[in-house]
Amino acid sequence: MKSAAAAAFHHAGGLAAVRWLNRQGLRILMYHRFSDRAALARQCAHMRRYYHPVSMATVSEWLHAGRSLPPYALAVTVDDGYGDFQEAGYPVFAEYGIPVTIFLVTDFLDGKSWLWFDRMVYAFRNAKVSAASVEMPGGNVLRFKLDSAASRGTAGQHLADLAVALSPADRRELAGELPRLLKAEMPEQAPAEYRPLSWNAVRLLAASGVEFGAHTKTHPILSALTDPEELREEIAGSKARIESELDRPVLHFCYPNGKMRDIGPAAAAAVRAAGMQTAVTAEPGLNQVDQDAFLLHRIGADPSHEEMYFARSLAGPWRTLQRAVASFSSPS
Repeated sequence: MKSAAAAAFHHAGGLAAVRWLNRQGLRILMYHRFSDRAALARQCAHMRRYYHPVSMATVSEWLHAGRSLPPYALAVTVDDGYGDFQEAGYPVFAEYGIPVTIFLVTDFLDGKSWLWFDRMVYAFRNAKVSAASVEMPGGNVLRFKLDSAASRGTAGQHLADLAVALSPADRRELAGELPRLLKAEMPEQAPAEYRPLSWNAVRLLAASGVEFGAHTKTHPILSALTDPEELREEIAGSKARIESELDRPVLHFCYPNGKMRDIGPAAAAAVRAAGMQTAVTAEPGLNQVDQDAFLLHRIGADPSHEEMYFARSLAGPWRTLQRAVASFSSPS
């Protein structure tokens, strides 16, 4: 919706109607980073006012054991395991009594590597050249103008988005070549902005009620992995690593990047074989009781989202209201 039309729709009670029509659908929110605690608090207040927060453990019981969910059920998930959750995310969610599940990239927490897309963005942000040409696998050459902080940031994000489609080997080669091309100095460990949670923080958060799930070891695009053993190690290996730190079962999984093209049937089968109970995607939408427990939809959320946009996103597809109106207005 355009902003003016959305505001009119909201004030006319349309948002409440959409929320009510979608009351039986489960909303799973997908967060990543946290910096603005005040903005997150406003979102949590909205969740508490209009929805019923539940844990992913409860979602699993709903899908597998027939446990009923309350109307307006909502679960909060957080991807990757950045350190800013402990500082700016957890205190707010805890204040509002909202359960959270965090999906961890275990090599990231182990300090073996920082996330590949962060390395690309960092390399561009710290480029010492005003222009660069990057040859992609297949021979296509991308040319970037890097004469401002904004252009460097945009270029880094653009290349990271394109790199999702590359094979793991090509992506590693590209990421390794960037510092030389851009004359950017890359620290071995992730800078503070990109730092992960420590395992000690994970244990403290788990003791406080935060639930943890697996998000692979290195955040690869799973559909691009052709070696079954590598696929198994990314999924079952990350699960085992978290279990070794927490001494409790890890039952929930999150697919990196999370679109259906990034998952593939082999990955979904490997998740089941690893003993997971649920797996979440990044495909948008609500979940009904007959939803595949290993292909759950989520709604993208971020503290920076404008309040009306956030409210509309959680309410659910506004097409449900159109269909309801049409059913009442159509002749019998």
